[in-house]
Amino acid sequence: MDGGPITLIRSAAVFYESLFSSLRSARQSVRSQVYLIEEGPLADEFKNILTGLAKRGIRVDLIYDSVGCMNVSSLYFDEMQGEGVNVMEYNPVNPSRVPGPFSVRRLFRRNHRKVFVIDSHKYYLGGMNIGERFYDWADVMVSGESWPAHELCESFDRTWSGKKYAWIKKTMPRKERLGNPIQVWDGRPTFENYPIKRLYLSAIKKSRQRVWIAQAYFIPRRRLMKALIHAVRKGVDVRVVVPDVSDVALVDAAGWSALTRLIRHGVKVYRFEPSMLHSKMAMIDGDWVTVGTANLDSMSLYWNLEINLVARGGTLVKEAEDVFAGYFAQSREITLEEAEARPLTLKLAGWLLNYFGWIL
Repeated sequence: MDGGPITLIRSAAVFYESLFSSLRSARQSVRSQVYLIEEGPLADEFKNILTGLAKRGIRVDLIYDSVGCMNVSSLYFDEMQGEGVNVMEYNPVNPSRVPGPFSVRRLFRRNHRKVFVIDSHKYYLGGMNIGERFYDWADVMVSGESWPAHELCESFDRTWSGKKYAWIKKTMPRKERLGNPIQVWDGRPTFENYPIKRLYLSAIKKSRQRVWIAQAYFIPRRRLMKALIHAVRKGVDVRVVVPDVSDVALVDAAGWSALTRLIRHGVKVYRFEPSMLHSKMAMIDGDWVTVGTANLDSMSLYWNLEINLVARGGTLVKEAEDVFAGYFAQSREITLEEAEARPLTLKLAGWLLNYFGWIL
């Protein structure tokens, strides 16, 4: 079973226009998972579209993350529910809203996904949230039809029902799914099972020509660092693009020690200058690309609910190559001298933050 048409959306303005158009044309169902919504005209339009669909008798389900939407008034979601939208707050921060005993572990687990599935057919997946602030950010979303929309629906339903992964019957055998040129990697970390981490490690270890990574929040742990360094030693062109000015200063500071070590071992590191780089994507050799919601940091790999799409061959690979070319052209490469010349106080702060990187 091959996937349907698939496109890489590179602009938030294009994404919002396409998503809202697809939502308005829904006939049966809408499943939405959003990490972050910022109230404003765009969020109001999103709410009005969903409530309008619910009034027409269409099933509309929305999962939002409690931390990501911490600054959103409860009235925003209450109005949706009052109009018939089914709303779930994922792992509420407020203890009074937590069903059952309060758990610190549950508090750390966030739903970082940004996924929309319309009529179990049309889908959007990637790094873009809902809000005016994100218009100027460099980010990407995947838009497609048909397969793997049903996989995304199953992923949503697992989260919605709260059932364990093993309780949900898959529509395709595992062997057939893994042999498909388009796959969905459902990041639901459990003890000693970290799917997105395994995805990256496997792809990097198999690389022969290039490993290009674009990440908003890049704090790789030991095994990923070793895999990237080993790839360089094999003669692979390894490049990492991160934002020059991050919207999360602590994450940027924590990542410097890892970046310095990578540069020292031959990895080319670029800092994207025009705006905040929020993409979560990678390209291996000339025939493998992943786009999704997962950062290469501990929160995404070991705690959060994440989801990535993987494509082998096809037009998406060419589109991703064009995106990376644009990123490199608008970035400056960091030299080892520049990385090591940072003030001692910043280095010490970075080392300390990196040590506690398991919560960043």
